[in-house]
Amino acid sequence: MPKRSEPLNLDDFDAIDWDSEDDPTGNHAHCAEHGVDERVVDEVLSGDWVNVEMTVYTAEFAIVGPNAKRNFMWTLLFDTSWKRGDWLRPVTGWDSRPKEITG
Repeated sequence: MPKRSEPLNLDDFDAIDWDSEDDPTGNHAHCAEHGVDERVVDEVLSGDWVNVEMTVYTAEFAIVGPNAKRNFMWTLLFDTSWKRGDWLRPVTGWDSRPKEITG
């Protein structure tokens, strides 16, 4: 069921929850289909990202932020991991659209 994304607070999380690269149905494989990998997630979360409010289906949080070179913007969706409540789980991502960047 669709819902509005919630603001992400990184202080609530201790680790990033990635499934094995060998799991064809895991979040690693799904994110990779969209060009998102550990490097992208680390660069965006380490930089000047912002929360965005959008309709989400399988995620809890939505953020937009630049890569390390600051020449590309990503929209990333995350959820609280079902494995541990203090792990942040990447769900999907894509290159940001102008509407996501400018509000």
